[in-house]
Amino acid sequence: MTMSRRSSIPAKMARSKGGHMAKRKLTAIDLFSGAGGISVGLEAEGYDVLLANDINPAAAKTHERNFPSTPFVCGDIRTLSNETTRKLTKLRSGELDLLIGGPPCQGFSIIGARESADPRNVLFREFLRIASELKPRCLVIENVPGLATLDGGVVLNAILDGYRALGYSVGFAELLAAQYGVPQMRWRMVFIGFRSDLGIPTGMGFPKPSHGRAGIGDLVPNCTISPEEMDGFLTARDAIGDLPPVEAGGERSKYTSSPASLYQKDMRSGLRDELFNHYAPKLSEQNLERLAALGYGQDWRDLPVELLPESMKRAKRKDHTRRFSRMTWEGVPRSIITRFRDPKSGEYTHPEQNRTISIREAARIQSFPDRFVFEGTHSEQYDQVGNAVPPRLAAAIGREVRNVLDGTATHRLVNPFSRRRLLSQVSFSFDAL
Repeated sequence: MTMSRRSSIPAKMARSKGGHMAKRKLTAIDLFSGAGGISVGLEAEGYDVLLANDINPAAAKTHERNFPSTPFVCGDIRTLSNETTRKLTKLRSGELDLLIGGPPCQGFSIIGARESADPRNVLFREFLRIASELKPRCLVIENVPGLATLDGGVVLNAILDGYRALGYSVGFAELLAAQYGVPQMRWRMVFIGFRSDLGIPTGMGFPKPSHGRAGIGDLVPNCTISPEEMDGFLTARDAIGDLPPVEAGGERSKYTSSPASLYQKDMRSGLRDELFNHYAPKLSEQNLERLAALGYGQDWRDLPVELLPESMKRAKRKDHTRRFSRMTWEGVPRSIITRFRDPKSGEYTHPEQNRTISIREAARIQSFPDRFVFEGTHSEQYDQVGNAVPPRLAAAIGREVRNVLDGTATHRLVNPFSRRRLLSQVSFSFDAL
């Protein structure tokens, strides 16, 4: 189906016969689940997550701690059989509402080296294999924006072709987490498709932004975004301003102040004074000295040359990387990565304290509620938090998918890449453009 810029939500999708359909508990399966950010978001929207899968043993421990009643298959997805899935979920083909997941993104990422031959890049085919067996009503894949231009769009087109070969409509867009109540400038590439027999056109299921003034695709990665465009986004103060001070290498287990924002209050819901995972990474004496020399909002360019690592002493001062960058309370935090413990990795130094952000602070910025406890070593916890899908973003997607399936859709995607210059160099087919 071809859409014009003026197209709107079809009338048959805005309501069902006889008015709004009664809300029922939708079912979901979360593949490549990691710690469970998607599951947290879906459960908050009333979904019954019937099964989760990931190869990471530490993620399995975290999942068991936080989702004790949800079966978790810890292992390579290539060994997850149709028989196992049906036995654990008790579902027949066509009964599942939502199959969702994020195949490993390291091979696609624009942060690290991009390599199309990375074996992790083919795991989306395993996701589609399971979809071909379950035939869910809705199929959602999320990943990093970097896959869009990898090998001139080869991977992007492979995913689109995979959807269509299974009989699904497919739309895709880059969603900015900050536009959905996540205090973080984190973009994700999201593919959403519905089974063709449902008669749902391309471009449905993408949630309308709830924060800020911009629409989907108006704000793009690696481009300057003005303060006016970020007005309405949650800030570092909104996210972590209530958490107690902690030294590098130390940990605090109790709150020492009351929540000062609605977001903080929501994050602390269900808890009294107990605080989990508020451990600040241990730093070398050299890094502690560097952070002590950083003023509010400063970065590596403000450090004395003698304090810089040897590899950075010859760097040009106009280099605008965010290495050794101190956060500001009024700023919107940058995308959380697994290396947030290292001040050299980016803007992860606390606004006031001479340390990088704690695991709990990073989890807050990802929108994990404080009652969600990460298991494993500190290193394993860094990875789980950094690789996670923000629960609030997952919740927004789940909410709009439910609206579409219930016949009460609120939004339809229209040309989400009008400002994405890199994609003008890529050949791909998208019915909604």
